[in-house]
Amino acid sequence: MQLTLKNQTFNVSFEYEYKGVRIPIDTQFEQEDGVSFTSPYGGTYQAKIMKTEEDDRLMFTLRAKAPHPTQMRMRIDQEGEQGFHIIPCNIMGDNNARLVRPGEMPVLTNDHPEVEFCSPRWEFRADRAAMPIAGLCLATGAIAIAIDPYSTDGGQRIHNGLFAELPNAVGCSLGYRNDPCTFTNKRIPSPSTAEYVTDSMLNGSIYVIETAADPAAPKDDHRAIHAVIRREYEKRRELPTYQKTYREAALGLLTSFVKVNWNAKDGEYTNVNCKPPKKSEMTPWRNVMEIGWTGGGVLSYPLILTRDVLGEEADALLKEAMSGEEMTDRITGCYHPQSGLYLDLMSELNGSRVNGWWTGFGLVKDCHCAYTNGSALHYILKTIVYLKSKGRTYPENWLSTALQVCDTVMQLQRADGAFGYTYAVDHKEVLDWDGFAGCWFAPALAYAYQMTGTAAYLEAAKKALRYYHGEVAALTCSGTPMDTWKAVDEEGNLAFIRGCRIVHELTGEQEFLDKLEDGANYEFLWRYGYRTYPDFAPLSKESGNWNACGGSVT
Repeated sequence: MQLTLKNQTFNVSFEYEYKGVRIPIDTQFEQEDGVSFTSPYGGTYQAKIMKTEEDDRLMFTLRAKAPHPTQMRMRIDQEGEQGFHIIPCNIMGDNNARLVRPGEMPVLTNDHPEVEFCSPRWEFRADRAAMPIAGLCLATGAIAIAIDPYSTDGGQRIHNGLFAELPNAVGCSLGYRNDPCTFTNKRIPSPSTAEYVTDSMLNGSIYVIETAADPAAPKDDHRAIHAVIRREYEKRRELPTYQKTYREAALGLLTSFVKVNWNAKDGEYTNVNCKPPKKSEMTPWRNVMEIGWTGGGVLSYPLILTRDVLGEEADALLKEAMSGEEMTDRITGCYHPQSGLYLDLMSELNGSRVNGWWTGFGLVKDCHCAYTNGSALHYILKTIVYLKSKGRTYPENWLSTALQVCDTVMQLQRADGAFGYTYAVDHKEVLDWDGFAGCWFAPALAYAYQMTGTAAYLEAAKKALRYYHGEVAALTCSGTPMDTWKAVDEEGNLAFIRGCRIVHELTGEQEFLDKLEDGANYEFLWRYGYRTYPDFAPLSKESGNWNACGGSVT
C-alpha cells in the first residue's frame, strides 16, 4: 500500500514470522480501518496507522497473537535516489564503507557478500540505539520510524527491533532479531539472536520532515533527522535522579583512581579488569601511558581540578599515586623537536614511544596520531587556562611546548582547514588526511589564542571548524579513535563541540553558535534519550534505579 504525508509518498508493507520464515502479509490495507490478517498456521496480525494533530506525524500500532512464537514487521520503502540510513549508534549511512576494511565493523553495503559484517540489510535490537528510530535522510528532508523499544508479552518485558535496508527501506519489528549476525565486538560476529512474542503490541510513529532548500547548506546535509530525535527525546526522556553530590562523586572517582587504578609496582595508572563469576578480583590489565585520548591529559586535568573541590582530602589521596601536575609534566616532556609534536606515549612500550595499545589493530604504526596529540594539547591548554583563571601558577614549559605543537599543526594545516589523521615522527609531515581526529587541534588552538592573543591561532581554529562542520552536518564524523578502523564515530564531534563553544565565547560570532547547535544535535545521535533496561545484574535489578538517559553509548 502507499501512504502520503507532507507531500512524500512511500510504500508500507507488513510481514510475520513462522518457524524462522518471514511471510508477507498479502492483504488490502485501508488507512482508517487498518489491516487484520489471520495466518493459515494460526495467529492474528493487525496493524493500524492513524492521523495525529501534527501534520508531519502518523501513529501506528502492530499487534500479534499466535499459538506459536512469532514476530511482526512493518517496512517503509521510499522510491527514488538512495538515501542516507540512520539507526543511531548502529547505522550511519554505510558506516564509512569507503575506508573501513571489510569484516571489522557492520557496514550497510552490497559489496563483499562473502564477509559477515557486510550486508545490504541490518537489523538490531531497538534498545541498542540511542533513540529507537530507523530513519532515511533524503534531499528533501527525512522519513523515520520511531518505536517503543520494549513491549510486554505474558507480563514479561520483550525487546523490539529496528532495521535498515538498501536502497531505501527502513522498518521495525514486534520482537527483535539481530540480522545477519550479532555484532559482539570488532571483528567478532556472533550468531544471530532473537526474541519472539505470542500476544503483544508495539506502538510507534512515522515522521516526514521537510527541509527548505538552502544554497549555503553543506553538500551532504542530513540534519533533518535531528527534528525527529528532538521530538522523540521530549516524549521519552526520564530524568535520572542524583544519588550523590558533586563533591561525593569527585571523591569517589579520585578514591577509585588511587585505590583501584594506581599500579604502584609500575608507577602508572592502569586499566584493570576482572572476569566474573570465575574471577572477581580486579587486577592490572593495561598501563595508561598514552598522552591523550584514553589517558594522559584526560586524567591529569580532572586530577588537578580535584584539589579545588576536595582540598586536603585530594592531597592525602594523591600522596599514594601520581598527581595531575606530575602527569602534565610528563606529557609536556614528550615534546619531540623533529616532528614538532608530542611523543604519543609518556614512557616506552615494547621499545617505542609512539606505538601504543592501539597499534596491534594494524591501522596506525610508527607515526604520531592526531587523536593522542590533539587530545593532550587540548587538555594541557585547558588546564593552563583554568589555572590562570584561578590566579595560580604553572610551569612555563607547559605553555611553551604546547604553543610549539600548535605552530606545527598550523604549519601543516591544509588550505581547506583540515588537519592530519597521522603525522611523521622524524620530520614535519602529514601521512594520512582521512579522519576526524585532527579536529581536536581546533579547541586547543582556540585556547592558545585565549592565552596569547595571537590572531593566527584563532583563524586556524575557525578554518578547521568550518571544514569539519561539513562532516558534522553529513553525520559522517569518522576515524577519530584508532580502534574503530575509521568507521563513523562520536568522539571527534566532542572536539567540534568544544571548539565551536570556545570560539563563540571568545568572539561572539553567531556562525559558531549555529555550528555548536549542529554538533550538539549530532551528539544526541549517540546519547540515550530514554531509560533502558539492562539484561544482567547488578544493573538489571529494578531496585537499583538504573537510568541510562543522557549517557553516551560509547
